[in-house]
Amino acid sequence: MVKTSTGSLMNLTKIRPFLLYKFKSETELVQEIEKLSQRFTTERAKLDQYTQSEKLVSAYTCFYALTNFMKLKVCLDKIGLSDLTKFELIDIGAGPGTFTLAALSLNREQQIAMVETSDLMRDQARKLIAGLFPEVTVPVLEGSKKIPKNELPRLGLFGHSANEMELDEIKKYIEFLELDYVLFIEPGTRNFFEKMNPLRDWLLARNYKVNFPCPTQTQCPVEAPDWCHQYVKVTHDPEVERLCQMAKKDRRLLPVTLHFYSQEKSIDFDTSNYVIQRMLAPLKYAQPMVVCAAGNERKASLRKVEVVYKGLSKSEQKNLQKLLAGDTIKLEPIKFMANGDLRVKWKFKTSPEDVF
Repeated sequence: MVKTSTGSLMNLTKIRPFLLYKFKSETELVQEIEKLSQRFTTERAKLDQYTQSEKLVSAYTCFYALTNFMKLKVCLDKIGLSDLTKFELIDIGAGPGTFTLAALSLNREQQIAMVETSDLMRDQARKLIAGLFPEVTVPVLEGSKKIPKNELPRLGLFGHSANEMELDEIKKYIEFLELDYVLFIEPGTRNFFEKMNPLRDWLLARNYKVNFPCPTQTQCPVEAPDWCHQYVKVTHDPEVERLCQMAKKDRRLLPVTLHFYSQEKSIDFDTSNYVIQRMLAPLKYAQPMVVCAAGNERKASLRKVEVVYKGLSKSEQKNLQKLLAGDTIKLEPIKFMANGDLRVKWKFKTSPEDVF
């Protein structure tokens, strides 16, 4: 779990004094959250309008910022990136400072700058940072100003921001900010995957390597109307959980598009690693799933596998069935089936917590 400096989860009580707009009641707040939800789903043509209202910016902060705040630590653990302080972190499209606050809650010594085009979002971010981390100075920039590089490698974080940008705008930020690493924590939707896939190709063509989630550096094998995404499980403060219940939204199991790129010269891949693309209904003798794997010449391909229960205890079988899209597991091939499916054993791992 992501902890604040006081050792507790971030909640409404902590941020309420620093909101741009003071809600008169929970009912008023929930009404604004419902408006935001419509903008993010059925009214995306009006999406940019929510950043022009103090009330909607504050509602976003109370709900989406608080629930997305919890994603950072979970996503970092998932990609094996335990310490952000070895990077100069640039929070791109930072909104009210969702992931900036999450990073500071992990370590107040984090070198970090924010880039955000909305005046109101920048105002909200400054107010939150000053109130919650008064001893920390975080540059909050409009986006057109060059940020001088220091001795640390630079990691650019798109946290629920790239999905609101045009593809060319994302590319310009990556080039303009001279990023050594790029991390995307975005909605796990088909719409964003349709943007992420060509962006992945563009990054690979510019000598970036994909560290997560792909098993190889080759072309993505997922074709429309299918899409690739991951899931993360998060824990919220009871206040935040109550707000989720009032808004009738489950924000504990969250679909995400989690991608991590670097300009490292080479990356070694373990061909026994399989990335779960989709879980299928369990059988009596096996758990079937569709996985992405490095096949011949390390070319990525999708294939259906059946992970047999033989040799697993009842609890291990249940843990196997709890795995989610986006989890990476080690599998050992047993038998190639006549229909092209592959029967495999779950190798070494015994619980979801042990998944890579």
